[in-house]
Amino acid sequence: MSSPTQQPATTAPQNPAIFKVLPDGTVLYKTWQDAEAARQQQKASSPSGATVKKLSQVKYGESYLSKDGQAVPYTLGGLVEFQFTGLIVVIVVLAGLSLICSAIGRLIKKLEPAGAAAVVPVAAPLVTPAVPQSGIHPGLTDQQLVVLLTAAASEMLGGPVRVDKFKPLTAKDLNWAAQGRSVLQSHRLK
Repeated sequence: MSSPTQQPATTAPQNPAIFKVLPDGTVLYKTWQDAEAARQQQKASSPSGATVKKLSQVKYGESYLSKDGQAVPYTLGGLVEFQFTGLIVVIVVLAGLSLICSAIGRLIKKLEPAGAAAVVPVAAPLVTPAVPQSGIHPGLTDQQLVVLLTAAASEMLGGPVRVDKFKPLTAKDLNWAAQGRSVLQSHRLK
């Protein structure tokens, strides 16, 4: 009795240049030269040197791999759709960030202590009626200048300020001030 001889299934010899094939189909080669040779071979075997790319890498007129696995040319309509989708995603993300920032601002205002937001009432500055009308500042009387300076001082200090005495500087006072600035600015390291 003779039994039919069973031959073992032959497997294709593995390419010694291939290091590893990843689950997504990416092939890793052992050397750069092997990878370049495989690229050249792929270009030569594909019609007119065209390769199939991902949608994010394709240029107008090239082919890309569609959802159903077929090569589809990239048209103007596809380009507009892809760009418009990206624009919508960016606008939605920016609107979300704006809403988050607004909510954080409201939360901070709500958590802020009530005493910190209270405004300190400032009493009206007292002006002495014996202010001379010499007119130091052009366009303002001395009384208006005192009121303006008092309001600025009370705002800066955060409380009521009272002006007891106001005296315009004389030429002698101005000379002393200039001399003081000269002394302060002339000091040098020795």
